[in-house]
Amino acid sequence: MSAPDLHRMLLQASELAGRKTASLEEVCRREVEAERTLALVRAEKEVRTGSAQSANELVVALQQQIQRKAGTGPQTQVGVAEEPGGGDPPSARAAVRQAVRELLLEREEATTKDIIQHIQQVMPYVNTKNTSPELTRLVQKGLLVRPSVGVYRLGGEWAIAEPR
Repeated sequence: MSAPDLHRMLLQASELAGRKTASLEEVCRREVEAERTLALVRAEKEVRTGSAQSANELVVALQQQIQRKAGTGPQTQVGVAEEPGGGDPPSARAAVRQAVRELLLEREEATTKDIIQHIQQVMPYVNTKNTSPELTRLVQKGLLVRPSVGVYRLGGEWAIAEPR
């Protein structure tokens, strides 16, 4: 084969390789987007599961209170307080964790304000009042790093699990 023919074949092969690489990169981008969407759906499912569970617990508590008033249900002992419902449901925490992780995968670092705004944007149904304590818990677990006051970065297994 002549040199011009080989150069023409090289050019064609290079163009083909470029198209195939671009096609692969597009599929990879779509895969990452699908994984993010799936993560958001799973987080929303967890939140809704927690909400449904809380609503069912409220129904049971109200039924018990009605039975006590009517004198047909189990009685509470005098001087013994009923169990208080404690804080945010674990599923809401998981949703906040997922949103924080996604934001910090997109950006190297974020402030508490940025994180709260992101949570309000992607999960408007989640109460953000306990975001700071949750960020502190994530720092204590080593999943986040606080390079300065109110600024967070991924840490520990979260930083290792996904390349940026």
